[in-house]
Amino acid sequence: MQRIAIPFLLSLALPFAASAADAPATPTQQVYTYAVELGADGRIAALAPHGPLPGAAGDALASEIRGWVFNAGDVAGEGAASTYLRVVVDESAGGSYQVVSATTGPALAAMTAPEYPMRDQLAGNQGMVVLRLEVGPDGAVRASDVHAATGTVSRAMANAAASASRSWQFSPEQVDGRAVSSTLLWPVCYLGPHSSVAECSWTGPDAQRFSSKTVLPLDPNVTVSYAAAR
Repeated sequence: MQRIAIPFLLSLALPFAASAADAPATPTQQVYTYAVELGADGRIAALAPHGPLPGAAGDALASEIRGWVFNAGDVAGEGAASTYLRVVVDESAGGSYQVVSATTGPALAAMTAPEYPMRDQLAGNQGMVVLRLEVGPDGAVRASDVHAATGTVSRAMANAAASASRSWQFSPEQVDGRAVSSTLLWPVCYLGPHSSVAECSWTGPDAQRFSSKTVLPLDPNVTVSYAAAR
């Protein structure tokens, strides 16, 4: 049975002719990624940042995560499972934060940013391309297709996103020491110079609306739920 994880991580927003001053001051959305090792009982055996921590909430967030409940119900055997937890937060100045989404799955290891075709930039075309990525146990993207497109995204923009993603590399989930394949819905946001990233939300399974930074794994081996609302 397919499991949809509670909504994660890291998406790609592509602005043109924009500067940092165009972004809202507070709160800002940040993506925190953690490597998580679980024992056979699904409890956290180890938790460590995966890559740099983007904001000031990293320590507090890690402390909170240790109280979350993970489900590794389909993981067989007595060995451990390892996954990557990607948490999107609204973070205010001073380090306060609110969790927007949290999902588990493979972590992006290397990428080439999609091209924003100049013709589309000049025409003001913008919107969201949601890619469906098939990631093999070696972390390579085996297939990439356009799952959905919004706004005034052109065929050239959609093709550019799909083409770039085929060279991306991931760190896969592992079960009993064996890397496993994954399927992801990954949003790529094309923004105009006066647009907000908030305009790049997208609709996923069951008509749920997700942040532009939320990546949705369709078949994670580990799922996560929150111990309590903040």
